[in-house]
Amino acid sequence: MPAKAHCQITVRHYECDPLGHVNHAMYVHYFEVGRLTAMADAGLPFGAILKQGYTVVAVDIYVQYKAPAFADDVLDMESYITDFHGALMTWQQTIHRRTDSVLAAVAEVNGAFTRADGRPTRIPPAMRTLLEAVYVSDAVPLVPRQRR
Repeated sequence: MPAKAHCQITVRHYECDPLGHVNHAMYVHYFEVGRLTAMADAGLPFGAILKQGYTVVAVDIYVQYKAPAFADDVLDMESYITDFHGALMTWQQTIHRRTDSVLAAVAEVNGAFTRADGRPTRIPPAMRTLLEAVYVSDAVPLVPRQRR
């Protein structure tokens, strides 16, 4: 049965800005770690994708910052796929502070499978089967996006 993937990150002091909280750009890195961990836990580590002549690139990332995180905070991240469409997969992700369970950030990320030359390609069937371990079809989108 599909399940949401979880991982943990401890904030390092150098990831914080002069205001003392995690710099907004670090969350993009944290979310990347969450997706790579989820893929590896599903049996598809990134190195295996590369060895087969593919890669996965972020097409767009939408992040909402909800509350600050600080040096030494332990962050709990949840990551899961909500849609597959051709070369694309859509991820929903959350980060909570462990000490008080406060939601720090949410993200929606579209990632595309490409060949080594950068051309988009449908997700190979065997890889999609593995990724379905973190596919939650009935999940409600976490990030209300305003379309232009």
